[in-house]
Amino acid sequence: MLQLKLDRFGRWVAMVRGDGLPAQLMRGALGVGGLNLLALPLVLASSILLARGLGPEGFGRYTFVITLITTLSIPLAPALMQLTTRETAGMHLTGDNSRIRALLQWANHYVLLGSVMVITVVGGVALWNADWRDDDRWTLLLLGLMALPLLGLNAVRAGVLAGLRRVVQGQFPDLFVRPLVLLLAAVTMLVAGALTPLTAVVSFLAGAVMAFAVGAALLKRTIPESEEESVPKDSVQNRQWLRAWLPFTLLAAASTLNAQIGILLLGWLSTDDQVAAMQVAERGAMLVVMSLTVMNLVIGPHITQVYRSGDRKRLQALSRQSARMALVVALPIALPLIFFGGPIISIVFGANYAEIATLPLAILAVGQLINVVFGSVGRLLVMSGYEKHSLIAQFIALVVAVAGCFALIPNYGAVGAASAISFGLMVWNLMLSYKVYKILGIRPGAV
Repeated sequence: MLQLKLDRFGRWVAMVRGDGLPAQLMRGALGVGGLNLLALPLVLASSILLARGLGPEGFGRYTFVITLITTLSIPLAPALMQLTTRETAGMHLTGDNSRIRALLQWANHYVLLGSVMVITVVGGVALWNADWRDDDRWTLLLLGLMALPLLGLNAVRAGVLAGLRRVVQGQFPDLFVRPLVLLLAAVTMLVAGALTPLTAVVSFLAGAVMAFAVGAALLKRTIPESEEESVPKDSVQNRQWLRAWLPFTLLAAASTLNAQIGILLLGWLSTDDQVAAMQVAERGAMLVVMSLTVMNLVIGPHITQVYRSGDRKRLQALSRQSARMALVVALPIALPLIFFGGPIISIVFGANYAEIATLPLAILAVGQLINVVFGSVGRLLVMSGYEKHSLIAQFIALVVAVAGCFALIPNYGAVGAASAISFGLMVWNLMLSYKVYKILGIRPGAV
């Protein structure tokens, strides 16, 4: 028996060390997955600390403002990260590494320009309406806007590193450094008796500053000195990137809003405690979809390269194997959250949250488990150059979710928001699965 187990372990090690697709996916998943496992306690600990220290109303105000800042950063952070990942992966495949520096300079320029525009407009409105209290939403927003350029610049660096297959290095600042600094700063505020929604936003800003510093250092170490020299501007190439930026922005907006629209509309149509309930539920649902998130980061550059090689059989294997790996991890996480969410929330966040977040957690966990079953449908289209088709599906799903939120939130609060978002997520997956089958000629998903 012992010898049999040793033989199986030896085969598993050999598979991980091999050059085949399963080995590449396994190594990538272990790297990014290990980073997520290290970061997960930090993210949960900071959420628990803030939820308990601020109470449902204060935590709801903080959550709403941070969600709004995340939404405002869509063109500067997630959109540019996806664009730079795809473009860097293509350049790296053809050995055209000198253009990577040009891409980095172009993206940094537009991050700073976009940040100035958003801060000027939104900051001006916040400045006009601020009451200068530590729990005033406009005051919190005015302070949080300072994180916009940092979020964008770090996302660009993460995208370039992911395109170079340095996914772990690219994700390290956001997944580990930022939540660690947020947690340490929040603990300091709590011990000093100064934890308020305002100081919580200060802690978030401190995490963004440190993540930017670490991300810049990692990128400088990755790109050789010969590639760090200034490169001539290519106006034609710059215009191509600019044209591609809009679809990526719309795609990232639809994707992010599909995840965050519940909190944004709850902050408008409901109360702060319902916003807090939704945030607690989303933290739990995040655990379910974490494995798929890891796989999306790992397989992104692989999709671009396999698709451009024209190997449909390998693309099918890439899709199915990654979805099955994600499902194996997601299933044992989802089931306890669906059936025993109340006791879990009560132990972790407190009994006052269990009363308002148990059912939203179960609904979101079911929706995210279905999402994992469908696999990386959106990533397959985006990294193959068909982001417009993905955008249409994302937009339709967003419209469905928004309509559902407006219909359900006034009477059902966080439960209504969770139901609308889960239904919109299902619509999105069904539409994208059909598009992947028709356009790429493969059947996505774990089954």
